Amino acid sequence: MRTQPLTLASILIVTFLGSQWLVGQTSYPIQGQPHGGDRRGGYYHEDAQAQAEFDDSREIRRLYQDPKTYLHNMELLAHLKGVGRGFGQGDMMTVGGNRYIFTGRMVVDVTNPKEPTIINASAPRGELAYNQALGKWILMRADDCCGVTVDIAQGRVPNPQLNPPQDVRRGVTFFDATDPRNIVEISHFSTGPGSRGTHSDGNYYDGGRYAYVTSGLPGTRGQLPYSAVSRVLQIIDVSDIYNPKEVALWWVPGQQKTEESAFLQWPEAESVVRQSWEEVWSPDWKFHYLHLHGPCLPPKRVEDGGTRAYCAYSALGMRILDVSDIQQPKEVGFVDISPPFDGGIPVHSVYPMLQRKLVIMNGETTRWDCQEGIAMPWVVDVRDEKHPLTIATFPIPRPPESAPYYDFCLRGGRLGTHHPNNYKAPGEMRIDLIGFSWFMGGWRLYDISNPFRPEEVAWIVPPTGTRRGTEGGLIEWDRRIIHVFADTGLFILSSPVLGEPVLGPLKPERWSVEGLNVGAP
Repeated sequence: MRTQPLTLASILIVTFLGSQWLVGQTSYPIQGQPHGGDRRGGYYHEDAQAQAEFDDSREIRRLYQDPKTYLHNMELLAHLKGVGRGFGQGDMMTVGGNRYIFTGRMVVDVTNPKEPTIINASAPRGELAYNQALGKWILMRADDCCGVTVDIAQGRVPNPQLNPPQDVRRGVTFFDATDPRNIVEISHFSTGPGSRGTHSDGNYYDGGRYAYVTSGLPGTRGQLPYSAVSRVLQIIDVSDIYNPKEVALWWVPGQQKTEESAFLQWPEAESVVRQSWEEVWSPDWKFHYLHLHGPCLPPKRVEDGGTRAYCAYSALGMRILDVSDIQQPKEVGFVDISPPFDGGIPVHSVYPMLQRKLVIMNGETTRWDCQEGIAMPWVVDVRDEKHPLTIATFPIPRPPESAPYYDFCLRGGRLGTHHPNNYKAPGEMRIDLIGFSWFMGGWRLYDISNPFRPEEVAWIVPPTGTRRGTEGGLIEWDRRIIHVFADTGLFILSSPVLGEPVLGPLKPERWSVEGLNVGAP
């Protein structure tokens, strides 16, 4: 077929359409990087000593040990070992111009990003925000019960979810974190007997009246043999922080065990029905995650006039909810990519950019050595909320040329996304940039000025650890500093993509989310 040359009119149309997603945003100089990547199978050596290092795999594997730190278009300001190890995201609090990162179970003073200092080595892990009504920084910790190992899935060990210990907390616990050196428990919300509790990746709290948590509740359809119950959205009223109460529940029809007809309409139903506690687990099983993995994220508080929440619902897609009546959430629309994209957790997180009518969503790879499809980030057009549409994926990372492996699949461990940069961050959110952790692929910063073609513009690949690689990151938009959390520590970086960093105290004039941390001292 003969190719027709582009006319001036067609060029102008493409330019105009691309610009509609970038409204009122300053143009920044961005230095590109070729990208691509391929997947050519797994590779590992037996190493019995390494077995105990992995908390979510009993197979004997050894990561490709590489002590180097690789950087592109970034400068390493500091590296703090042992902080951020394997604990996903980190939240930030400020006291005046001083800045503190809560990551893992530690609090790190990063006011001087070149000299980070641990000030609390036994802090709770959770969602952190300033509650203006209380005049306190509040931390909400996830209390979960009874994870499932491969031994449990294969029937060699009884599943504790079927008979959970009564003395294990399940729900969320609230703390006063105003003094980061002395964090004090305030109250606990229980998800009740027979529940599994809540999952940290799926909980969200912005300091307002409501907290949004992903709760494994009795009566829901678990994905056997992994989970006895399924996770759904539970909204908690914390206007009285000392007595938090449930205000609403929402789930995808079919999640309740009584909703058999709705469940059988799921494309995944046939696969799920064939699984039982008695069956021998197989690595070919799919659709292990048919629940709210989270978060369910409202870009604007309901009490401030917000009406929407965007929910990462694993293999059930991204769900858009109308929460204007907080007691009765209603579905507006959804986008479902599974099937055919059924690897790992197809939709793990969401990152709304409503100024551009976009939502960025991503999955999480759960298996090692590229033994499943790589969970990708997606750009979703939400101009028509009833029919959101995926319009692009992000490029798969490829190793640096100087690395001793030509494909990240050969490095061992997981390759795929986990978290975008934290939605809650100081400064005005850039709507042309987003970062993602890629486990063994490091942490990557992307230019999404053209939403149809995300481009990688900066990255760090930390040294190899013993767990899962790079878990998450936070960008200080106002100080132009990046914090990356990996199993080999906290990496603090700058990049010319963001601009010259501020290397000292700075009181935030605003935060990335409207109303977030207003009134903080």
